[in-house]
Amino acid sequence: MPFLKETLFTMLLASTSSLPLGQNMETISAFLLDRKFKTDALGEGPGSADSDPLHRLDAFDCTTYVETVWAMHRTRPGEDWTRTLQDLRYREGQVHFTERLHFISVDWLPYHQKRGRAQEVTAALGLPLKESRTLIDRRGWYQKKHPTHLLDFLSRFPKVQPEWATVKYLTFGALLDSAGGLEKLRAELRKGPLLANFVRPNFDTVAALGTAIDISHQGFLLLQDGKIILRHASLSLLKVGDEDFMDYMTFYRHHPTLKGLQLVRLL
Repeated sequence: MPFLKETLFTMLLASTSSLPLGQNMETISAFLLDRKFKTDALGEGPGSADSDPLHRLDAFDCTTYVETVWAMHRTRPGEDWTRTLQDLRYREGQVHFTERLHFISVDWLPYHQKRGRAQEVTAALGLPLKESRTLIDRRGWYQKKHPTHLLDFLSRFPKVQPEWATVKYLTFGALLDSAGGLEKLRAELRKGPLLANFVRPNFDTVAALGTAIDISHQGFLLLQDGKIILRHASLSLLKVGDEDFMDYMTFYRHHPTLKGLQLVRLL
């Protein structure tokens, strides 16, 4: 079965290579619908501290789903998509736990922005934005969650200090209530799918994680017959699935910690 899935995926890449970029990403993401949800689905492979596979097609968490689709999207015919995936998940493609881009706001997104791979477009809608400021303590996270990696992390990053992350985001209310807010989002989605980073401003997870966090979920927004769809690997769905984004925002509108989203175009 794994070989069959890999073969089908190789065929899919060949068939979508000539499609416009947005359509290419939408087609690839659809191929993985209904795959099961699994927390921390990827690691550094057998024999490493995190022995989960370097790549897989049968199960995803929210970020590994985004990364896998994006890697396929960026892979040219004849290239190895798994190598592209490593380049997206690790600094300079170095497969090592401490080189993995663990935190979206201070590691993952800035790294890819600097390399011209991602463009933050939250402000492009012209709607009022809120600001989240969160102190990300990488050392505290390693001490709490991954103590066996702490010395290695400090040897690679000896000057590391807690870092303030500032994230501009759209509240669900701003999108739902602003005149033309949803149409502005649809206009941006007509250019192609967007990555939505879901923001919990200064979410107090220090006791559990050793640090506060600010982005707790990721997924794709895309347009289907005028309807905005959230396509994501979802713990609540227990799989990769599609949800009506209007319904999703309405449900979470008054959530005590989940407040809105940051929009990113993956290039």
